[in-house]
Amino acid sequence: MDASVSYNMSINPSVSQEPVSRGPHWALLVSETLFHVIINRLLSVFGIGSNIINITVFCKQGFKETITVGLVGLAISDFGTVVGGLVLAECFNPLMPYEEWRVKNREVQYLAGSFPRVCFARITGLITVYITLERCLCVAIPLHVKRMLKPKRTFVIVLFIYALVISTIMPVYVGYHLTWKFSPQDNATVFGLVMSQNAPQLEYITYIATVVLQMSSFILLILLTSALVIMLKKKSEWRKQTSSLSENKTTTSRRDRSAIRLVVMVACILIGFLTPGTVLFLTTIFEPHFNIGGDYEVHFYVAWTVVSFCEVANSSLNIFVYYNMNTKYRETFLSIFCLHKKKLESVTTSNKI
Repeated sequence: MDASVSYNMSINPSVSQEPVSRGPHWALLVSETLFHVIINRLLSVFGIGSNIINITVFCKQGFKETITVGLVGLAISDFGTVVGGLVLAECFNPLMPYEEWRVKNREVQYLAGSFPRVCFARITGLITVYITLERCLCVAIPLHVKRMLKPKRTFVIVLFIYALVISTIMPVYVGYHLTWKFSPQDNATVFGLVMSQNAPQLEYITYIATVVLQMSSFILLILLTSALVIMLKKKSEWRKQTSSLSENKTTTSRRDRSAIRLVVMVACILIGFLTPGTVLFLTTIFEPHFNIGGDYEVHFYVAWTVVSFCEVANSSLNIFVYYNMNTKYRETFLSIFCLHKKKLESVTTSNKI
């Protein structure tokens, strides 16, 4: 299979034209309208607001703890993912007069929506892996980790993750660009995608890198989350058998356990939403007809609309996890956005009991 075709089908199947092979085209229209235009639009709008709130709350808390630095980086990448989802919703909106504007919307979404969404979704995966690893080390070797992983070092690691993923996406922006061009099919000048001579090779580089990031994040998250749950269970059993802990140590351990449970929940949600995309990657490898031009091309397009929905949903809903599982987040949230001091005091009091 040609490298560029293989890449397009795995990262963004609807690059420049409507699918031309067998399959129920009404299913593709329904899935694009349902997931891209309606559900993803609602999730993206909500996700933009929720991630702005998350960033505000975490910044208000300060950056004295490494997990706060990691969660800010995670919220920023989630924000980028949902913005990409909103751009996709606009590009696939059948009510927009793109033909009158002479805009090839399926080509525009390739660089304006799909790749930013994919880029930030991969960043989200790697940052979650790092946060989960850091919590594992905090349980296994707490004293050494607190000396090694300072907030500044975590900030550098988060920046490195951003730089790494962006560098894997950049080859596509070198090979492709958006501009006005003459379209023989439309016999008019249109705004769309133009590729350079070495675009297929640059595409393939990004394809390989993206697959590696997706699969490695998925596998590492499963392993690290499982290890974290097992270690947390063993630690809990050990604490039950030990009665000589001081009140200060007990308070500290309670705070650590709360952070660990938060990370486990975030990781589990991400694993769930990464599963469809991972299964789809594997399916395209082992089933040659499940791709562009194959017998199951339309089914392939439909499946990728679901994958896009999963990535946007994962980046939109973390605010519920933070609010319900992290007392510090909830208190900061209420102090910023609520004027009801009694409600804040009741939350603080219930936490102390």
